[in-house]
Amino acid sequence: MTLQQLLYVLTVSDEKSMNKAAEKLFVSQPTLTSAIQSLVKELDIQIFNRTSHGVNVTQQGQEFLTYARQLYQQYELLKNRCLPRLKSWLV
Repeated sequence: MTLQQLLYVLTVSDEKSMNKAAEKLFVSQPTLTSAIQSLVKELDIQIFNRTSHGVNVTQQGQEFLTYARQLYQQYELLKNRCLPRLKSWLV
């Protein structure tokens, strides 16, 4: 599991569409789908159900997304807190 995969599933969940999420993330839809399929295979859970009207989050997916969102928020906090300091040390 990578942070990129977490960002992808969180964005799909927010957008409720693979195509809209791919546009927002500036990646192709096949790239997005492949990354999510890889994560689903690794975790052995179904996160989304795809329909002709977009995607719906499964019950397993809802639980996963709750933790994924917390984890990604912690990553963002760490990045925002430490990256400016790191940059200042490099100057």
